[in-house]
Amino acid sequence: MSVDVTGPGCAAIAAAPAGAGEPGADIQIAVSGPGLLNRSFPWLVVAAVLVVWAGAVAAFKVPDYLLPAPQDIAFRIVKEYQLLARNGAYTLISVLLGFVASILVGVPLALAIVLNRSVERAMMPFLVMSQTIPKVAIAPILIVWLGFGLLPKIAIVFLISFFPIVVSTVTGLKSVESDMIDLVRSMGAGTTKIMLRVRTPSALPQMFAGFKIAICLAVVGAIVGEFVGSNQGLGYLLLTATGSLDGTLVWASLFVLIAMGVALFAIVAKLERLALPWHVSIRAEETAAYQM
Repeated sequence: MSVDVTGPGCAAIAAAPAGAGEPGADIQIAVSGPGLLNRSFPWLVVAAVLVVWAGAVAAFKVPDYLLPAPQDIAFRIVKEYQLLARNGAYTLISVLLGFVASILVGVPLALAIVLNRSVERAMMPFLVMSQTIPKVAIAPILIVWLGFGLLPKIAIVFLISFFPIVVSTVTGLKSVESDMIDLVRSMGAGTTKIMLRVRTPSALPQMFAGFKIAICLAVVGAIVGEFVGSNQGLGYLLLTATGSLDGTLVWASLFVLIAMGVALFAIVAKLERLALPWHVSIRAEETAAYQM
């Protein structure tokens, strides 16, 4: 069987001496280079941005309270790691609890909306109204109702993150082809079995899309709750550092917050790959990683 080695990724195979190891090892060498470059490219871009940032701050002599240099921020993170870790853990707890609550409420609500049109007509106006109210305006009310503890932060995270979960799940559940539903119903399946065996698996891609949006909004919701009323958390740290014009601590808190959001998004994306290895978007992404 002949193999075409004219592609750009096959230079390593052509350069390898005949009989030097197994053929599979040569192919692995050929594709490992582009794959490694593809994975490291985002980090190279981040490093380039940081270098430009540091050069601009040094060239224009920007004061720290306006924009500190990246190396100063990194030094402050190392210096204040205990303070940042303690407040970051408090924010992370409210994010995770609110996000899990939004899934536990949002997915069953979406199932009820799809199963019963009366539920959809009754609930959708309230869902839309819950998103038109600014969370900064409703946060003081929640603090009055629930106190200054963790509960109002969890409530704000829930309110800001459950809407995309409900909408994306409803869209996915309604996107199943009617021919598939008719086929399963002709085989004796009832409404519940159709929902669990046909609609829900088909809706998983849209559901995970909503989860990824919701986890980012959950981080924003936790900070909003801490802005309004809290004595700990990254939002509280941002307020106190801004009030004292401590620019390096402000940006150190922001960097920790960004790292938290990116990590949570990556976890949800990894769970999506594990749950949907068959979906075209996952297979296309894995194929593109070896073609770049």
